[in-house]
Amino acid sequence: MVKKQCISALRIGRFDVDVMEDDVVEKAGGLDALTNLLGLDEFEVVDFVQDRQSEVVRFTVVPKVREGLCPHCRMLCEKRHATGDYDVLDLPISNCRTELIVRVPQFRCEACQRFFTPRYAAIAEGMHATVRLLKRMGEFVKHGDVAAAAAFFRIPEKTAERWYYEYAAQHRAARSPVKPITCLGIDELSVKKRHRQFACPLIDHTNARVLDMLEHRTKDTVVKWLKAGQESGLLTELKEVTIDMWGPYADAVREVFGNTVRIVVDRFHLIQNLQACLAEGRRQIQRGLSKEAAKDLKGTRWLWAKNPDHLTAEERVKLEVLQQQYPALAQLTQEREALRRLLDDTTIRSAEEGRGRLLAWCDHVGQLGISALEKFTQTVRNWIGEIANYFVSRSTNARTEGFNHGIRTILWRAFGIPNFAHLRLRVLHAFG
Repeated sequence: MVKKQCISALRIGRFDVDVMEDDVVEKAGGLDALTNLLGLDEFEVVDFVQDRQSEVVRFTVVPKVREGLCPHCRMLCEKRHATGDYDVLDLPISNCRTELIVRVPQFRCEACQRFFTPRYAAIAEGMHATVRLLKRMGEFVKHGDVAAAAAFFRIPEKTAERWYYEYAAQHRAARSPVKPITCLGIDELSVKKRHRQFACPLIDHTNARVLDMLEHRTKDTVVKWLKAGQESGLLTELKEVTIDMWGPYADAVREVFGNTVRIVVDRFHLIQNLQACLAEGRRQIQRGLSKEAAKDLKGTRWLWAKNPDHLTAEERVKLEVLQQQYPALAQLTQEREALRRLLDDTTIRSAEEGRGRLLAWCDHVGQLGISALEKFTQTVRNWIGEIANYFVSRSTNARTEGFNHGIRTILWRAFGIPNFAHLRLRVLHAFG
């Protein structure tokens, strides 16, 4: 009973005491209790030292299995050639840094006369750390940054950075199987706004994840990636690609897939484009108003731009009064809502029907004689096929925009990541 109580109180990584007293260890069953406490199935503890001044605990551990399997000829070997000590960092115990001295044997195979050192699942290959420490560090970085993880685990920041990115790369390579990708989202993300540097996130809508992130948004970059995905079998089931109105994306998809993949312009980007044109249209109308009328309209911009469903009762009453006073401005809002209702109309079930309805809306809006809206209707006509494809499966880039916000959060938290390879690994580890 004493042994179980001590082990429960001193559970590794979740200690309720600051130090491990020698008499407690002895009562708990000696080194056998420490082996159970450490929780590494492949190893047993043969020695234990605690430095109270520096708050460090060191376990010396050896493999429980005394033999080794030769990786070259698959023969079981018992003869050891040498033994070396390997320093490994493990999860902290309470406020103490936990260090393992792993006594690793080297074997000489009598069958093939080759030397080899066994691999252990608990120890990360190529890093002086346990796998569980790297996993915990990865979760820490997901919700923080590398510097904070380094401070928490009491290791140099450069070491934490190297361990994390190596772990993230291995984690990416060993991800679990997913459903065949049928819908892909392509968008751009501003990495350095001042220098107008844009990356290109590729979103797997089928499995709700970031599939990859390209350093540039050029047509050649996207074509190269799409061809590689097609040849590897990753995109063999692809049916649809959602994009904003950026020509190189559409050109890249057509070059690789021809007409076998449907290209859909995101409806939210379309409405966003319309809002910008409406703002310019309102400015055109207001320039022709008197100074008194212009003064009355000051500060009402968001009333005109806001979705009516999101207005409060007070705002709705105020907007109705303004619409009666300024019918030309009211007409702009009505045309925007007409387009939104058209896009929400679930009775439209084909691209052909959607195309006809959109062109009819463009013809009606063209009669208003507002140059800003004429610019928008020309954009709709230029992209009419891709916009009308929305009515087939109602796909949007909403999930893409959500992931883009998450990627921006990573950039904000790290105050920018100048190394694109590191940014890509951070994004794929967090959202891949």
